[in-house]
Amino acid sequence: MNFIIPYAVPNRQRTPALCGVSLDGEIGARYDRFAYERLSSPFAVKEILCEAEECIRDKYDDELAQGLWRGEFWGKQILSAVRVCRQKNDEALKEAIRTSCHRILAMQDGDGYIGSYRDGASILPADRERCIREVGWGSMYNWNVWGQKYTLWALLESAMLLDDRRILAAAARLADQLIRRLRQTGVALREAGVMHGMAACSIMKPMLILYRLTGERSYYDLCLGTAADWARPDGAMPNLIANALSGRSPARWYPLGDYSLGGWTSKAYEMMSCFDGLLELYRVSGDGTYLAAAERFWDAVRRDETNILGSVGYCERFWMAASYPDAATEVCDVVHWMRLCHELFCLTGEAKYMDAFERAFLNAFLAGVYEDGRTGAFFVRSAGRHWTAEPQVETKYQHCCLNNAARGFVNAAESVMTRCESGYRVNLYVPARIRFGETSFRISSGYTDRGEVTVTIRGASAGERLQLRVPDWSAVTRIGVVGGEERTAEAVDGYVTVPLDGADTVLRLRFDMTPEVIDFRGEYKNLPSDDYHVQRWIDGGGGLCDRRQMAAHPISVIRRGPVMLARTKRLGASEEMFGEESVCGHGAACTARVIRHDRMLTACRVSLTADGRTRELLMCDVASAVGRDTEDPRFFSMYV
Repeated sequence: MNFIIPYAVPNRQRTPALCGVSLDGEIGARYDRFAYERLSSPFAVKEILCEAEECIRDKYDDELAQGLWRGEFWGKQILSAVRVCRQKNDEALKEAIRTSCHRILAMQDGDGYIGSYRDGASILPADRERCIREVGWGSMYNWNVWGQKYTLWALLESAMLLDDRRILAAAARLADQLIRRLRQTGVALREAGVMHGMAACSIMKPMLILYRLTGERSYYDLCLGTAADWARPDGAMPNLIANALSGRSPARWYPLGDYSLGGWTSKAYEMMSCFDGLLELYRVSGDGTYLAAAERFWDAVRRDETNILGSVGYCERFWMAASYPDAATEVCDVVHWMRLCHELFCLTGEAKYMDAFERAFLNAFLAGVYEDGRTGAFFVRSAGRHWTAEPQVETKYQHCCLNNAARGFVNAAESVMTRCESGYRVNLYVPARIRFGETSFRISSGYTDRGEVTVTIRGASAGERLQLRVPDWSAVTRIGVVGGEERTAEAVDGYVTVPLDGADTVLRLRFDMTPEVIDFRGEYKNLPSDDYHVQRWIDGGGGLCDRRQMAAHPISVIRRGPVMLARTKRLGASEEMFGEESVCGHGAACTARVIRHDRMLTACRVSLTADGRTRELLMCDVASAVGRDTEDPRFFSMYV
């Protein structure tokens, strides 16, 4: 199935076919376990996927005033399955996708609606007063269009995977139903759903895919109209383009605590999803304003919202997270931050996007996927324990983050290497095998612990060039042919270039792994016990993570290479890690020596010196510090 509408602006960086990339090492093992347990195992197909279908069949989500979001689960599960199927060439999973899609098509209403609401025409925020009466707070939730977005997207990706015109036709009828409803009511997408319309507006991405597959102008017009609504002179929310071009922090775009239109000010996941769509609109339309807005948004988020885990935001929102000495980040947020980094890199080729992707993937994302592959975190924390993703909204197996997480692995796989006019590019140093046609590459393990990797090149033509990213954290990077002389890698725009002579070649890169003690001296906002952020930190009223594990004062953390380090009971740490005085502000410095480790990215013996006193600490990468569901509220800590 081919697109009939070409891009006006194609990507500068071209990714390899997904089936041409394999992740290896510990990261590959975690991916394989998760993909099997959550997507392709008999249990995943018969129980997890079938239950996601039931969420659409039951049409339960608008029984109460506060609309629910069960309609997203099937779409997310299928999107993940399609991506994994393409990457692994899994024929059994492909047939499971086909069967599931056709069961969903049998649920399509006569007007084209497919979703989890009995009233398929319901698109406006729920009545605030009724929500207060029925559920105790004025949530104003309506997730109908959000669910339709994921269903539409999943149907389109499945149609392309299976080359199935019947699925494509059903997707078009679903989109037509929504557009008719918007026209009949005179409602704009920004007025629908929740989060100032951001959840609904994020349907832009699949609408553009549908436009490119069918050529039907109404899908494109909806997206153009939505983008115009994001640059309003009257400032009506969400006004994403105008706000992004202002350069202000997203945390300052809207009045804090405003729940009008189902508010949730500056909700990170939904906002980033909208900018993902805006980048697709730039590719289709060629309007540079859309790219400029996404670039300015990314710059503001990186500046003000990058947390100490390498993700963005604080407890689901953009809330000046870069100033917080602790972190709690939703896995959906880190997945979509990685997506935004990937899309901007493909369009621009700028190394800063891969620097940010690497931090997010190796720290926050991998911390959110547990080692058994069966589950993971809802929120990844900087100390205590992670908040495990328990089944949501009266299901047994569904969770927004779990249904999304496999896409994070696949985004990493397709980001490892790209190709452009100037040659091949190595962007991430995760163990992997990559093939572009007859040319193959292999990246070894060793990056996160020894600080060195080899890159093996076979089948390249003489005169081609290989560009290798020099990470922004590596003060001195050395490069050379194995067995030959090494030199300092002189980076231009974040990459060092190596000409290829047509012979099979093995390059070695050595990175500066000198650990860095990072102080967070900012005055901490001492939040009241009923504050939303505190509730997210301690899992609500149950207190599953003691609030005392929040950093209520200036603290320090340690970065070694691309990963943040943590102490953990997995390495024998005691609860004294929570009672010690921080070295913050005491001119601390440290050294680290790698020790043997099992199923970790790295483990080190750290010598930490401050005020003339040296302490010996056993630490590992934060992504391996927990790796499981634990009820111990004092299991690990990044703080020193």
